[in-house]
Amino acid sequence: MLFVGRKSEKKKIINSLNDGKNIILGGKFGIGRTSLIKEIARIMADERKFVFVDFSQTPGKMSEKIMKEVAISRKLKQGEKMGYKSMRYRIANMKSSKRHLPVIVFDNVAKITVQKKIFLRHLIMEQHFQFIAIVEYFLPEENLFEIKAQLMPTVTLILSHLKKDDVKNLFSMYAKKHNINYSENYIYNLATLSGGYPLGIVEMIKKYRGIAFDE
Repeated sequence: MLFVGRKSEKKKIINSLNDGKNIILGGKFGIGRTSLIKEIARIMADERKFVFVDFSQTPGKMSEKIMKEVAISRKLKQGEKMGYKSMRYRIANMKSSKRHLPVIVFDNVAKITVQKKIFLRHLIMEQHFQFIAIVEYFLPEENLFEIKAQLMPTVTLILSHLKKDDVKNLFSMYAKKHNINYSENYIYNLATLSGGYPLGIVEMIKKYRGIAFDE
């Protein structure tokens, strides 16, 4: 995966996690929110376990994903798999290091139902995890307020477009990786045309080179 820029955002998120705070990350579709958190997960891999969960799924499906990622058994004494409420209880009461809590990353947070509110409350109240919520720009205001209230203390960041120098570095890295001879002028023009929008950069590379970009 190629990743450039976001130095101040990375520093703020890492420092906030180390200070025991949760993160709410916003920005429009394709701006690179998930890529940023995956890069932070890579940087902190020796300290923290990051679990990426699709929040558009049901609480049951999310529980299954979390249990699998943190290696919690779903089997009961009789050999049967446990139901959602039992999974939720076992996750919430998982023992973890107080110094380096696992980080659950809720991606695609677009709507919060009553069931998901209950799910969040159970996971949060035992304080065995830290959380990052990647929220969609169209998340209803009341839902955003609710998730902020549940995840207190929180730090909220809204991602903007990449700086031109970072985009130029990205095109240069891509060209080097694929042995493509981009001139400095060509890279400058591509960076200008992209407007610093990460999804647009990916589409430009696919269009002009026909090579699948690392996502």
